[in-house]
Amino acid sequence: MERYTEELKLWLLNLACGNLNDEDTINGFIKYYVLYDFGISQVINDVVFHTIFGTGGVINAKESIVKVLNQTIQTWKEDIW
Repeated sequence: MERYTEELKLWLLNLACGNLNDEDTINGFIKYYVLYDFGISQVINDVVFHTIFGTGGVINAKESIVKVLNQTIQTWKEDIW
């Protein structure tokens, strides 16, 4: 199965631009990366090599993913305790 679909490329562009809400960010990260056994470093590689964005896009992408992952972890902790 081809991983670099048009849907993934569109998600990457929106992630790099900061156009995704938290739910779309986490859903896309899981769908396009976690299920393929990839992490944040692969997202960064993909933004660099498969989009037109440079450093700004990389920073937006990384900050968005880290933020939503931290929020998700915090929510899970609160639900458990």
